[in-house]
Amino acid sequence: MGPVVVKISGSLTDQPEALEHIFSFVDDCIQHTRPVVIVHGGGKQINALSAKLGQQSVQVQGRRVTTPEALEVLRYTVGGSVNNNLVSALRKQGISAVGLNGTDGELTTALRREPLLMDGKPVDFQLVGEIDHVNPTLLHVLLNAGFIPVIGCLTWSANEGTLNINADTFSIAIASALNASEIVMLMEPEAVLGHTGEPIARMTSDLRDKGIQEGWINQGMIPKLHTGFQALASGIGAVRLTNPTGLKKHRGTLLIHS
Repeated sequence: MGPVVVKISGSLTDQPEALEHIFSFVDDCIQHTRPVVIVHGGGKQINALSAKLGQQSVQVQGRRVTTPEALEVLRYTVGGSVNNNLVSALRKQGISAVGLNGTDGELTTALRREPLLMDGKPVDFQLVGEIDHVNPTLLHVLLNAGFIPVIGCLTWSANEGTLNINADTFSIAIASALNASEIVMLMEPEAVLGHTGEPIARMTSDLRDKGIQEGWINQGMIPKLHTGFQALASGIGAVRLTNPTGLKKHRGTLLIHS
């Protein structure tokens, strides 16, 4: 059986109760011989450290412009403190984990993202990558030895060196390379909500499109679902969107084929 990939946002990594629920799920997977890989971002910590250093965090439609100065902040947060804190918290729970990022062990190779048209204007996101190749050898070694890989969303380019990368996109690339049985994408609500506010247990792309047209799927949920259905189309066994509470209770929204 392929591993379960759990994607955690930086905002959850310093919330003890949220981590308790996530680690409970991880431990349950381990008890049922389901290997787990954790992928994390660090947006909250990046913004906080940037502010302390007097740097302005620039985002365009939720996408971070990564200047050389911003990349250094990512090295200290995503590649450093956030990753280390997660590994330490897992160890306190008796779970063996190893911290790394996409530059380690030839895990990922990327190309620098070309400028994107945003509202009709080209935007250069600078030191941001798009995954070109994933080599899961190191992850297989760690999983076979009983460790939980905890991966920060940095990647590597032959031309530019270390690059930033979107954590959702990064987690899908890792899950696809591992033939994951499931990817869990954690978010704020426990599930995707319908037009009357009811949680949706199972969602097709057709229902997603209907929700966008009618307006009850909007704002940040649109790219979250777009990424989730991309994961499903890539061959990952199951895609679940939920929050840490829903994860512990085995709830959330399961994305399914139409």
